[in-house]
Amino acid sequence: MTSVIRHEVPIAIRALKTANIYEIKSDKHILVDTGMSPLSRDFLLKEGLDIASLDLIVMTHLHVDHIGGAESIKGDREIPLAIGREDAARVRLIQEDPEGFKKFLVSQLGLNGTPSSIVSQIVGRHSVLDNVGLYRDIDFDLELKGGEKIADNVSTVSNPGHSPGSVSISLTDSGKLLTGDHLLPGITPNISFYDRDSDMLGLYINSLKETRKLDATMILPGHRDPFDYGNERIDQILNHHKDRLNEILSKSKEWSSPFEVASRITWSKGRSLDSMNLMEMNFAIGEAITHLTYLSNSGYSEKREMNGTIQYRSNGQLLKTL
Repeated sequence: MTSVIRHEVPIAIRALKTANIYEIKSDKHILVDTGMSPLSRDFLLKEGLDIASLDLIVMTHLHVDHIGGAESIKGDREIPLAIGREDAARVRLIQEDPEGFKKFLVSQLGLNGTPSSIVSQIVGRHSVLDNVGLYRDIDFDLELKGGEKIADNVSTVSNPGHSPGSVSISLTDSGKLLTGDHLLPGITPNISFYDRDSDMLGLYINSLKETRKLDATMILPGHRDPFDYGNERIDQILNHHKDRLNEILSKSKEWSSPFEVASRITWSKGRSLDSMNLMEMNFAIGEAITHLTYLSNSGYSEKREMNGTIQYRSNGQLLKTL
């Protein structure tokens, strides 16, 4: 049977503290995710990883805490690096024009009502821009679309939402599923924007429903411990988003920007937007944008652009289910 080894590597994100890196041993030796920095390589070597025997490195998605150690681990060896096709495209945009990526963030946050003073702070400490060197150095060999058989009893699963090209790895002989940040225990994965118009929450909700069909026996997530209640966790996350959507509808009865709505929401642990650090604030504003985009696309809210700011207004209906 296909075997899996979990390595829990430290990362410099206060709310998470660690990330999981997995070795899969089948007819091929595959590494899934690479931590946040080149320090991952030394950590894995101390844990006994035989880098020379690796046949493939797969990254579940483009966030720096999952791809940051890739080039360091690979070194000068001919180990192919793989990531979802849509994520590869966005990494290339960052590589080719980091200043353009910065301008996009400034424009998108401002368009959604974020005050310029807050925009400058968020952009000044953005995780991509802070680590642009790691993104610039990485070179992908394989772009995954989902459904690829990458080893005996090992296949990829496309699950866009947390990122546009997010993928999971399915071990078909055991029912285990390596989900990256698509499915996490005790944490609702952040769903944010990647362009102006994509309905990322709609993609994520559909991906959760598709994941439920797999009926996985064990979830091996990108953070925290593996767990065996995958479908139950999917239902919990869907209910969380339904409740969040209904709260947003109740807080946008008059025309409001996503930033204004984010300022009215009660976030996890009872926090308000003005009590968050810059990373948390960025996540919260992004969540408000994607939830309002979903509501507009689903007919629960109206959308308009007024004086250079996008605004939404609920139509008075609440969601009963997702």
